[in-house]
Amino acid sequence: MAQKLSKKDERDDGSPEKGEPFFLMIGRVRKPHGVKGEILIDVLTEFPERIKPGKTVFIGEKKVEQQIETVRSQHEGLLLKFCAIHDRETAGQFRTALIYVRAESLPKLGNDQYYFHELIDMQVQTEGGEILGKVNEILETGANDVLVVKQAEKEVLLPFIKQVVLAVDQKEKTITVKMQEWK
Repeated sequence: MAQKLSKKDERDDGSPEKGEPFFLMIGRVRKPHGVKGEILIDVLTEFPERIKPGKTVFIGEKKVEQQIETVRSQHEGLLLKFCAIHDRETAGQFRTALIYVRAESLPKLGNDQYYFHELIDMQVQTEGGEILGKVNEILETGANDVLVVKQAEKEVLLPFIKQVVLAVDQKEKTITVKMQEWK
């Protein structure tokens, strides 16, 4: 199972294009809420339970560091209050800004689970050792994720399922696949 983060997201947030990104997007500020500095956010992570008091996040292009003071549910998203923001005007400066966490602060996933950014740029090879190319992007289709493998002038689409993906070696940065014959 792969977790969201595409190569496009890496470039949009200013993180390096090569290797693991420094910041990962978890939300987007919609607007200030009330007069005490709360903000309404859209959650852009599959793990909203990790957005909690005491967590340090980074807001906007300049990655302004903020510590979350309180979190409460709102039918449209989450309401966050930061320790250093106490009024609507200051909170309003972050309207539409993206919210990030440091990549290294992400919790470890279980066996056979990967964050998308861990798979991007991995070399893909067949079980026979033929090099297919590198993972350029990951598509979410609903049924399963699909690896987009860049091969010189063309792309190969491989479903991220056990029948196709035989092994992921994070240390060697390789993915071994079994090519399918479709009838």
